[in-house]
Amino acid sequence: MFKYMKRVIALIFLLVFSSCGGPNSEVGQQGGDGVGAESATKDFDDCNSLDSFDQCLGPLPMELMDVAQELLEGVEPESVPYLQRNYLMNCVSRSASSVDRSEVATTCQCLYQGLVDYLRAQGTETQAVFWFVELEEGVVEGVVPPAWAMEVYIACA
Repeated sequence: MFKYMKRVIALIFLLVFSSCGGPNSEVGQQGGDGVGAESATKDFDDCNSLDSFDQCLGPLPMELMDVAQELLEGVEPESVPYLQRNYLMNCVSRSASSVDRSEVATTCQCLYQGLVDYLRAQGTETQAVFWFVELEEGVVEGVVPPAWAMEVYIACA
């Protein structure tokens, strides 16, 4: 039953992820492989560019504090990097309200970490950040995620 439930959650994320968007940001490549991002969120105004997944630390949004333990492995809720905060917020908020929020949070954490680990293994940290943001923007535009991303989603099921 538990394995079935995880597969249903993964399917929901796959459908939602491919039909809905990720964070609202504009990405431009600067000087080869730098990443510039702008966001309407106040906490990001202090960061001019992202070249690491660990930049722009801030608190986990209050609406996620009830599942902070499931969302954050080794990260304090007051010091969550910008990309992780936004990804987790979007991921949890896109889930069906009928699905257990703790299960959703666990799956979102797995998805984030899986995507980051895969991208880090493919190039430099700066390139990985660029590809991550590019992947999220593609989802916003309705682009179906690549096969490797789908494998990450399935592995988290």
